[in-house]
Amino acid sequence: MNAFHSHWAALAADRLPRRSQINPAEITGALPWMLVLEMLRDRKKTEFRYRLAGTGCTELFGVDYTGKMLGENLTQEGAEIRRKEFTHVANTLEPVFSTTNLPIKTKDFITVHRGVFPVSLHGDTADQIFVIVAPKSTECALRSRANVPNRLSTQRHTVSTAPNKCGAFQRHRLS
Repeated sequence: MNAFHSHWAALAADRLPRRSQINPAEITGALPWMLVLEMLRDRKKTEFRYRLAGTGCTELFGVDYTGKMLGENLTQEGAEIRRKEFTHVANTLEPVFSTTNLPIKTKDFITVHRGVFPVSLHGDTADQIFVIVAPKSTECALRSRANVPNRLSTQRHTVSTAPNKCGAFQRHRLS
């Protein structure tokens, strides 16, 4: 998440980052853990549709959210919390960071780090929301294996029940 945040912050120096400025080659470690949502606005409300779900997210959630609307496969409470969070990020143009459990009934025991970032397609209005969400167990793995492709494959299927200290994970299979 730090790599994506640094990339986003460098682009946000003068204005809201544009989608075309985000270079996937500079954030390869974050790509599996990335969700991209498009904002669908009408006069009454804003909805969110997933345009992209990284492979790590798909494995973690047990479903590919690509093309789905926010709220599918989430608890009603979880969907409303996310909707408010995404709307807040779009309105303030500032990222939000959290550590939380997944709002999926069968996976609510999994703790993840999350970063939510506003992005513009054309100007100064947020049109898309980028979310980086990864199990706590990936934090140290990403830090220690930065810029080494495909080295996290063994980490994708595990979660940590121990405090987030590098090398001190008790791993449990997700599936």
